[in-house]
Amino acid sequence: MRRNSVDTAIASLALPALATLAADPLASLIDIAYLGHLGSLQLASVGVALSIFGTVTKLLNIPLLSVTTNIVATAVGSNADDKDLQIGLAASTSLLIAVLVSLAEGAALVVLGGNGLSLWGIHPGSPMRYDALDFLQIKALGAPATLLLMVSQGVYRGLGDTKMPLWGTIGCNVINVILDPLLIFGLGWGVRGAAIATVVAEGAAAFWLIASLGRKYSLSLAGRSAMASLSSFLGPTGLLALRTVAISGTFALATSLAARSDLAHAAAHQICIQLWLASSLLADSLAVAAQTLLAQGLAANELDKVRKVAERTLQLGLGLGVSLATVLALTSGALPQLFTRDPAVIAAIGHIFPWVILSQPINALAFVWDGVLYGAGGFEYAAKAMAVCATPAIGCMLLALLAPGAPDLELGAVWLGLTVLMSMRSITIYIPWKLQRSPFDRFFGEVAKDL
Repeated sequence: MRRNSVDTAIASLALPALATLAADPLASLIDIAYLGHLGSLQLASVGVALSIFGTVTKLLNIPLLSVTTNIVATAVGSNADDKDLQIGLAASTSLLIAVLVSLAEGAALVVLGGNGLSLWGIHPGSPMRYDALDFLQIKALGAPATLLLMVSQGVYRGLGDTKMPLWGTIGCNVINVILDPLLIFGLGWGVRGAAIATVVAEGAAAFWLIASLGRKYSLSLAGRSAMASLSSFLGPTGLLALRTVAISGTFALATSLAARSDLAHAAAHQICIQLWLASSLLADSLAVAAQTLLAQGLAANELDKVRKVAERTLQLGLGLGVSLATVLALTSGALPQLFTRDPAVIAAIGHIFPWVILSQPINALAFVWDGVLYGAGGFEYAAKAMAVCATPAIGCMLLALLAPGAPDLELGAVWLGLTVLMSMRSITIYIPWKLQRSPFDRFFGEVAKDL
């Protein structure tokens, strides 16, 4: 497979996915941009609520998205006569699981909206408690919309169609942009208006994507076949859920430590973490392309293709990371002012932003390596490796406890831990790739067997 054809295949998936993947962080950034003009209290409160929502929902949302992509892509790459039936069954099963899981997530978020806020540093009597609680409870009601939108995108990814999710994302964010100022300022609903706007936007986009999918394939959430094939999703999803626990736990610790700082530094951390996630997640568009093409290629036994796709997406990921670092460095003076005018918050951002800039190449490679690993079906390895990644990262973050009353040093330790986490994610996947060992032995065919 020539390099030009590899680049074309990657670009056809990655470019539309680029905007699609920015949907969730972009929606959060839109909310934060508006709420930042209400004050640092609202900004910090919503930041913590978003962290809680992300910690709970990503436990199964991200794993289910990845497993859905792999199973649908494998069905597409097969030569079975009933390929369309297999694709419809995979889509139906994933949507059924999404409904069941989202109901459980909503219940968990309601519980965490009570005394659970203390786990994130918001204790009874905290001025952040009321706004964080309002935002979180409304987002809990919208958990099904969030997960159904994500899983439907996973189905389209597996099909090799990233344009439909792109249009869904555009519609979602247009609705959010229109409703945010209307509900936040026009009706005076504040943080509740921001949450309602996001839920409505995600629900509309999910409905449109699922309805479009149903016009092409037979979908049945109550069918026996969908119920019977649950096991093919639950095993890999459970393994990735363990991995997500380690990742989400590390990010939750970062948020908790930042929330223990003063209000300005807590707000600064939330702005930087959203920018960090929004920019680094752009690399996930390459991971989407890698996972889809590798799963389809392995199902068709096209080993030369999968090796070239993996190598090329890694090269592109490194280039993207360097480019993102350059852009952030050039805009570091003006970018924070889009979110706040508070001098104390801007000053605190100045101490964190170098970490945001320098970690971009590391983050980009980590996301692309994840795509390569998932394309190989290495879900069990992913779960085990993350424990190795999270341990040193958490150790670095806990150094913040040694600097009470020094918020710049506290946040420095937190961001050191985040950088270590992303570095270890790349290293633990690179090693078996370099050694041509499981889960990548299939990529190298007989060569790996002879080693």
